[in-house]
Amino acid sequence: MAYTPTVTITAVGSGDYVVQVSETEAGTATEATIQGLPPKGRIRAQISQLVSGTGTTIDPVLGTATNPAASALTKILGNGTPAAGINNQASRPIDYYDVDGTLYHRSVCDAGLNTVVTIYLISSGW
Repeated sequence: MAYTPTVTITAVGSGDYVVQVSETEAGTATEATIQGLPPKGRIRAQISQLVSGTGTTIDPVLGTATNPAASALTKILGNGTPAAGINNQASRPIDYYDVDGTLYHRSVCDAGLNTVVTIYLISSGW
């Protein structure tokens, strides 16, 4: 089996979205593409759980280009301390802009192939 991300975007109100990224065989550099968001928006929360696999921690990152952690210019939201479960609630929403509304997510598992579920709460506009 190969890395398989499933991305679901659910509109939950006037300009608010729940984005769920479900991954099987997630590893240290596997990446999911999130398409269909507004070009500018605010990240309100990043919630991620290592469900199963050989890894022990995840360190999720979200950005506007592939390999989002590689550059401060493309990284929107990173995690502070790797753990099996992450719940980052922004005290102030984190603004982003991407011309076509495409974002890139990596779970960054510490080892092996894993099942990971991540939820982003996003609002459109600034």
